[in-house]
Amino acid sequence: MVEFLPDMICTEPDMIAETVLLPGDPLRAKYIAEHFLERPVLYNTVRGLYGYTGWYRGSKVSVQSTGMGTTCIMECAYQLIEKYGCKNLIRIGTSGSDNPDIHVGDTICSLASSNLSNITVEEFGTYDYIPTGDFKLIKMASETAKENHLRLLVGPTKCGDMLYPETDSVPSFFLNPLSAYRFVGDEMEGAGLLVAASHYEDVRAMVMITCSDHQIYGDEDTPLALRESKYTNMMKIALEVAHKLDEGGK
Repeated sequence: MVEFLPDMICTEPDMIAETVLLPGDPLRAKYIAEHFLERPVLYNTVRGLYGYTGWYRGSKVSVQSTGMGTTCIMECAYQLIEKYGCKNLIRIGTSGSDNPDIHVGDTICSLASSNLSNITVEEFGTYDYIPTGDFKLIKMASETAKENHLRLLVGPTKCGDMLYPETDSVPSFFLNPLSAYRFVGDEMEGAGLLVAASHYEDVRAMVMITCSDHQIYGDEDTPLALRESKYTNMMKIALEVAHKLDEGGK
């Protein structure tokens, strides 16, 4: 049993669905609830982390904002799993990229998240643990994108704890866009979610992100005011995966 902090998410036990979409931005949670869900109910406002439950094509789906960083998303994940019995956790966030094959607006699915955090040090010591997304969820997302003629790129991602790191202290493979590692995205929450979910045999997690800014193609960057509502392809794929899970994809 994880010892979690109080008051991150506070609602009745049956208010949250088994499948939860996890945007970092509370306004993205609000946008999804208002534009995609039928009969949405706001079940959480604690710390400004809006949480909604509604219906998408007849399937019960929740959308819970997590805030920024691995600590916040891990705390939300633990509470959703242990307090509310959630089984499928899908991050829907934004990322940067330094990969020349990625452009702003591209939807990305993370195979594995290489991270600069110490969130696994206590458990794994000197071993490098690279958390991976659930294969079944990634496969469902890929198939869903193909069925709906949506562009989805799958590959390894990076996860850091700082928006503006001192580059002298960052490993070169986190900075070199032409390295053999070929990371497709760079964000701040994915590894936290995947590590949290890995503690449970019956919990699946996946990280989907949309490239919102690019180190090479900076003129394509999305203004901050539009980021909560602009990336509907990612939202549609995640919601369709939630529907498929409810329809029997378990």
